[in-house]
Parts: sequence; structure tokens; C-alpha cells
Amino acid sequence: MPFEKAEKLKKEYTDKFVVVADGVPELRRFAGLTGVVKTVNMNGRALVEFAGTADISWYDIDPAYLKFVDAPVAKKADTKQPAAPADVKPAEKKPAPAQKKAASPLELARQQGAGTSAGTTQSSPTAPC
Repeated sequence: MPFEKAEKLKKEYTDKFVVVADGVPELRRFAGLTGVVKTVNMNGRALVEFAGTADISWYDIDPAYLKFVDAPVAKKADTKQPAAPADVKPAEKKPAPAQKKAASPLELARQQGAGTSAGTTQSSPTAPC
């Protein structure tokens, strides 16, 4: 790809919100996600980071499969879960009773060290002058 065409694509696509076109089997995993074009590499493919996931990878995608959007598209809610009726209030949660958690070995050592230096004082073996 010529350098000029890659630079033109870079100016056109960089920092724009995009979604992946439907009907491309290889890109099905990005359906419903909005991405931000980070840059366009020298082979003319857009490097896209998709929002809404813990994955911070940049994916190399042909610009022909990308559509510009004005703002991030909200991900569609799962239709498998039935909606809760509006008149039913969720049960109030009672706070769990406080449980004494087991101290780690480091905490035990700190407590033991604090107890000998602060809690008990030893008298000096030397007599007063």
C-alpha cells in the first residue's frame, strides 16, 4: 500500500468510534461492541481497541468492515433473563453478622511483636546510680 494512502486513512480513522459490520464470521466476537481506532498501520488496516471489556488489545481490522458511530453504542442487554415486575420490591438484605476472621501469619507476628514492646516493659538489669 502506498504511504500516502495509509496516511490518508490514518487521518480519517484515528480516534473515531467504530462498530464492526454484521455478517463477517471472523469478526462476530465484536458484535455489539464499540471500538476506538487507535491508528492505521502501514498496510492500511485499522488498529481498534474495543471498550466494555477487560481486554485492552488492539485488533487489526480492515477499514471496509468498520462503520463510524458518533458515540459509544450501548451493549444490548441479555434477553435470556426475564425482567422483574415493577411492583415487586427486592427483599431487604440484612447485614451479615460480624465474623472474626483468621489472622494471617504476618498479622500474628506483628501482634506478637507489638505486645512485647508496648504491652510489657522489662526493668533494666543495672542498678540506679
